[in-house]
Amino acid sequence: MLKAFKTKGTQAEEVLGWDEIYPFLHQEDEKLHYRDVQKRAEEHLRNQGYATPDPAGLRLTPVGYKAVQELEDEDLSQSNAR
Repeated sequence: MLKAFKTKGTQAEEVLGWDEIYPFLHQEDEKLHYRDVQKRAEEHLRNQGYATPDPAGLRLTPVGYKAVQELEDEDLSQSNAR
């Protein structure tokens, strides 16, 4: 899921909108309804301290930004819900 933030170039404390996140959520698990995948992604990112929910999408935290910066290019091609 962090690959969505990296691909879009999201900075710390910026919000990545749901319309930009949904394609990545669909890639994570095509079998589940997008709302279920959205909820799982929100919980995972919040528990890791990487992002916080925002009405418009997900807000990348400074901790999340650091994790995004550590992603290697090959991680972007893998299904990875860090």
